[in-house]
Amino acid sequence: MVVPVPVKVLEYSIMLFVAGILAGFILYKSSKKALIVSSMLGAIASIFLLVFCILVAANNTVIEAIVFNIPIYIDFLSILLLIVLSLLGFATLVYTPQYMEHYRRLSINWLYGAIHNTFILSMVLVVISRNLLYFIFFWEVMTLASYLLITWEYDNDSVRETGRKYFITMHILSTLPLLLAVITVYDTYRTLDIVVLRSIAGVNPVLYFLFLLGFGSKAGVVPFHFWLPDAHPAAPSNASALLSGAMIKVAVYGLIRTTCFMMPYNTLYGYIIATMGTITLTVGTLYALKQTDGKRLLAYHSVGQMGYIWLGVGVGIIFLSLGDPYRVFGVIALAAGLFHLLNHALFKGALFLAAGSILYRVHTRDLNRLGGLAKNMPFTALATIIAALAIAGVPPLNGFISKWMIYQATFLSNNAYIIFCGIMALFISAATLASFIKFYTTAFGGELNEVTKEAREVPLTMNFAQNFLSILCVVLGVTPSIVLPVLLGIGASSIGLDLASLVDYVSYSYLVIQFIPPWSSPLYPSFFSPITLAITILVLTTITVVYVASLRVPGTTGSWLCGVEAPVAQTKLKAKYYYGDFEESIEPLYAFGEELHNGLSKAKNTLFGGYEESLRVLLAEADKLKRAPRICVGYRRILCALHKFSERISGTIYFIPRIYHRLVKGDIYIDEMLWMPLVDFIRKSLVIFRGRKYNLVFYCILSAFMIFLLALIALLVIIKWGG
Repeated sequence: MVVPVPVKVLEYSIMLFVAGILAGFILYKSSKKALIVSSMLGAIASIFLLVFCILVAANNTVIEAIVFNIPIYIDFLSILLLIVLSLLGFATLVYTPQYMEHYRRLSINWLYGAIHNTFILSMVLVVISRNLLYFIFFWEVMTLASYLLITWEYDNDSVRETGRKYFITMHILSTLPLLLAVITVYDTYRTLDIVVLRSIAGVNPVLYFLFLLGFGSKAGVVPFHFWLPDAHPAAPSNASALLSGAMIKVAVYGLIRTTCFMMPYNTLYGYIIATMGTITLTVGTLYALKQTDGKRLLAYHSVGQMGYIWLGVGVGIIFLSLGDPYRVFGVIALAAGLFHLLNHALFKGALFLAAGSILYRVHTRDLNRLGGLAKNMPFTALATIIAALAIAGVPPLNGFISKWMIYQATFLSNNAYIIFCGIMALFISAATLASFIKFYTTAFGGELNEVTKEAREVPLTMNFAQNFLSILCVVLGVTPSIVLPVLLGIGASSIGLDLASLVDYVSYSYLVIQFIPPWSSPLYPSFFSPITLAITILVLTTITVVYVASLRVPGTTGSWLCGVEAPVAQTKLKAKYYYGDFEESIEPLYAFGEELHNGLSKAKNTLFGGYEESLRVLLAEADKLKRAPRICVGYRRILCALHKFSERISGTIYFIPRIYHRLVKGDIYIDEMLWMPLVDFIRKSLVIFRGRKYNLVFYCILSAFMIFLLALIALLVIIKWGG
C-alpha cells in the first residue's frame, strides 16, 4: 500500500515527538542536554506538522488512514487545531531550554522536555483520532501530562494544591461525563467511529448535556472556569502558553466535532452555547480587570476570550440548525468563532511567553512591583504591546478581524437576543483594552525601580519565540484571507456544501472581506479592507512621529511633594489603583460571583466528597513519593483510601461504581475490567519493591511504563468492540 505524502509527513512528525520524549529519559543525567535535545526534536516535529497542514489545506482533501495502527480522520477542523498546535509547539519548545534555567533548583528538570512533548503529541492525537475510544484515551493522556506541567514546582504547597484541584475537577467534570457519553454512544449506535456516526439521524438527548459538560469544563467557560485562574499561572510560562493557547482549544474542537459532525444541529443547544459564551466573556474580563498578578490576569483573560469563541460558535450552530437560507450565515458565524480561536492561541501564547520573560529576569509576577522594563527589555516590550493590542481588538491586528467578524455575525442576525450578546461583547472589548493598558504600563512603562533596575533582555531563543507569535498577529491581521478558506470550509463541510456555494454571500481577497446575509440586499454588503486600514494607520503614525520629533521638547524634571523631590516608588500609580472607582461600582457583581462560587463548592463537596477525598489522599501520597527513597512508602494508606472511596461514592452516587455496558455478549463491568486489575498491579508492585533502595526516577519510569502498557492493552481489547 502506497502511503500519501502528507500522511508520511505526519508520521515523521509523530516519530520526532516520540524521539523528543525518549531523549529526555535517555539524557536524564544532564538536565541541560536533555532539555536542549528534547526541545529541538519537538520543534522540528512541529515544523513537520505545520508542513503537513499546509499540504492538506492546499489540496483541499480529507484524510482517512491508519497511522501506527491508529485510525485517523483529518478534515478542515482537524487542520485548524493542528496549525495551532504546530505554531505554539514550535514557539514554546524554542523558548524552553533557556527559560527552564529559572527552575534549575528542581532535580527533575531533565524530565520537562519529555512531558512537554507528550502534552503536545497527546493533543495532536486527540484531534486526529477517528475512533471515540482512542479520543478519550488520548484525552486522558493530555489531562495527565497537563497535570504534571501545572505541578512542576512540586516544592510549592500552593502549586500542589492547585494541581489537586485541577486533577479532581477534570476527572469529575470532564473525563467522567465524556466516558459516560462514549458508553452511551456505543450503547445506542453500536459504533464509535466518527465517520460512521455522521450518517446517524437520531440522537440521545443526554449526549448534548454530557458533551457540553465534558468539553465546557476543559474549556474553562463559566461556571466551570474556577480551576483555570489558579492552574495556568501555577505552570511554567511556556506550559501556560500551551494550556491557554492550545489545550482549552482542543475542548472547543471536541464540542464542534460532536455538535456539528456527529449529532444533528440543535437550535436550543446553540442558544445555550452563545449564552454561556456571553456570560463567560463578561465574567472573565471583569475579573481580569482587578488582578495585579500578571499571569493571573492573563489566565482570567483566557476565560474571557473563550467566551468570544463560544459566542461565535453558538451563533453559528443556531443558524446552521435553521436550514436554508440561514445556514449560510451560520457558516460565517462559525468561521468567526474559529478565527478567534486561532488568533487567541497566537496573542495569548505571546503574552504568556512575555510574562515568562519578565519572571525570568525580575523573579516576580506582581505588577505593583514592576516598572520601566521597556528600557531594559525593549524586544519583550514590543512583543507584549503587539499581543496586548491584538487581544484588545485594535486594528490592524488579528484580534480586530476575528472580533469584527463576531460582531457582524451578531449585529446582522436580525435576532434581538443575539444582537444583545454582540453588544455585550463589544462593551467588554473596551474593558479588555483597559486591562492591558494596566498590564503594559505597570510592567514596561514609567521608570526603573529597585526590583527592575538590574533586568536585561532575555536570551535570543526566548526573544525569537515571543516575537514570532507577535509577528503572526500582525500577518493574520493584515492578510486574514490566508486562513479564511479553512475556517469557512469547516462549517460548509458540516452541512455538505463546498466553498463555491458560498460565493453569493461571502467573498475574500487580500484587499477586502465582504459578507452579505441571505436576508440583506447585495447592494449593502458588510465589508472591510484590512490592508487599506493598515496602510492608513501606518501613514498617520509616520506623520505623527515625524511631527512630534520636530517639536522642541521642553525640559523635564522629577516629581515633587511640598518642595521635596519625591521618589518614583511613592508617585507611581500602582496596578491595584488603576480602576478602583469602576471596580467599586461593580462590586455587587464580584460579591455575587463569590457567593455563587461558594455555593457551587458546597454542592460539589456534597455530591463528590468521597471521590474528591480519596483523590486528595492519593495525590498527597504521590507528592510524598517524590521525596521518599522507597516506593513502598504509604501504600497501605493508598489502599485504604481506595476502599473508603468505593464505600463513600457507592453511597453518594450508587450507580457509578458498578457502571456496566453490554459488549457483544454478557455484562462486562467497567470497574472489574479496567480499574481493579490496575489497582492490583500497583499493590503487588509496591509489595515487591518494599525495602529496595533504588533511585526514585527508576520507580517512576517503570511504574509509568507498566501502567501505560496495561492501559494500552485494555484499550486495544476494547477497540475490538468499538467498531
